[in-house]
Amino acid sequence: MRRLLNFFILFKEYVVLTGLVFLSFFFMALSRSTEVQPLRAVTTIFVGSLQSLYSWIPNPFVLSKENTDLRARNIILSSELAQLRRAKGENEELRKLLGLKPRSEWKLLAAEIVGKTSIGDRNMLTLSAGESSGIKKGMAVMTDGGLIGRVYSTSGGFSLVEGLFNRDMRVAVKISRTRVDGILGWEGGDELIVRNVPKALDVKEGDLVVTSEYSTFFPSEVPIGTIIRLEPEPNTMFRKIFVAPAAHPFRVEHCYVVLKDDVLEQEKAALQLKAEEEMTKKTDLTKKKKPK
Repeated sequence: MRRLLNFFILFKEYVVLTGLVFLSFFFMALSRSTEVQPLRAVTTIFVGSLQSLYSWIPNPFVLSKENTDLRARNIILSSELAQLRRAKGENEELRKLLGLKPRSEWKLLAAEIVGKTSIGDRNMLTLSAGESSGIKKGMAVMTDGGLIGRVYSTSGGFSLVEGLFNRDMRVAVKISRTRVDGILGWEGGDELIVRNVPKALDVKEGDLVVTSEYSTFFPSEVPIGTIIRLEPEPNTMFRKIFVAPAAHPFRVEHCYVVLKDDVLEQEKAALQLKAEEEMTKKTDLTKKKKPK
């Protein structure tokens, strides 16, 4: 502190001059007189240059507040994490007591999206990984944002993915907040639609829609999107729920394939896939037999 005081005493004339110059610039910047408008422009440029030059210097008061907020948030998150760990332990213990099979962890394979195509009502993605990487037909495909589809067909080094924006795609879903079940599909546009939800059940705009444990191909609790509006279906007890997707298939460049190691899960998925293919064939035959 004494050194700083000695510095001011030694160079007081220069310090006073610098202060007066800055003060004059400040008053010129505030002046509305037309005579000083050119000087105001020069002053503004000068002050802006100084601010940009020293903008990297952190503000200690702002940093102190940010650190306080971050510490408080860290305490809250640590508490929530401890509660989640405790709940997970209790859940696993209850499943053991009930004789239920433990839920398997996701095994993810990263892949790059190298192609995007639309054929009629079918929107397809091509991945840079295939059977040689362990990918099989029917496996779920997702991003860090949420679900985008499932594997439709594979080759040695590539996979074709059927996106959620597909009229043939149906996904068992539920509302995360109230655990209300429904069936998600696509009927055109940039929105997904959940059906088979009674009007009396608790569903609101802003609720998160996730995959259900009843889904054959997709792991449960994978985010799909957020409810943006609800419309009653005329002459029925149900309503249509419009969902904005969390991950749009045509706006992503990288994804993850959920690999299934469980033999029973693979058998279940294969059985469901076979049933869907048979139903599709019957539907196509019925359409062909209809008289024109």
